[in-house]
Amino acid sequence: MKINYKHTLHTHNPTSAGIILPSVINVVNPRSVLDIGCGNGSWLKVCKDLGVKEIYGIDGILVPSSELLIREDEFLKYDLTKELSLERKFDMVISLEVAEHLPEAAAETFVDNLVCHSDVILFSAAIPGQGGQYHVNEQWPEYWHLKFKKRGFLGYDFLRGDLWNNDDVLWWYQQNILLFAKKDHPAFKNKEAKETINALIHPKLYNKKIFKPKFLNSRKDVFKHLMLTLKCLIKK
Repeated sequence: MKINYKHTLHTHNPTSAGIILPSVINVVNPRSVLDIGCGNGSWLKVCKDLGVKEIYGIDGILVPSSELLIREDEFLKYDLTKELSLERKFDMVISLEVAEHLPEAAAETFVDNLVCHSDVILFSAAIPGQGGQYHVNEQWPEYWHLKFKKRGFLGYDFLRGDLWNNDDVLWWYQQNILLFAKKDHPAFKNKEAKETINALIHPKLYNKKIFKPKFLNSRKDVFKHLMLTLKCLIKK
């Protein structure tokens, strides 16, 4: 499946990962991490910097080697709508803001691909109306929670509260990031699993949506608005 998506350094840099991952690694203590939908490998790079011994990244787009933050032999291009089997498990799988780029028909397969490779999943996905490049399946968190629950995984929501007001973390992680773990996983024995995962709307997304001019429905409308603004400025 071809996806029209551009990995940019603005969104695919290690800053958010460097803030979020220490707390996750402190709980999970992984020696191996797989990132499904890894982009340029920014989260895996931080994992390695934090002492994770083995990393591997998979993405639906071939990222040029000049843009990768991991080694070429740690990266695989693969159609994420298809069944995936690396014939092994990792201590943790990461999949952040990826699921919304895949058609809903592939959602079950995608979740299967996550849980068959680890008993711990660090996960986030865009909510309805979030918007972004090639978003074709935006869903509320409970949609994904139910899919993980059906596979024997519990949902944990202790990250978002700690990240909510940290301006150094990209808002979509503040809003969407969750952990799913196999029931009775020892790393989560002192963590409270959620019966349901509440949907949150971050103020940055809210402000972005309410201040977007609703009357600009086409490029022609945008051009007219810009010309009118320019005329007003010239008159001043």
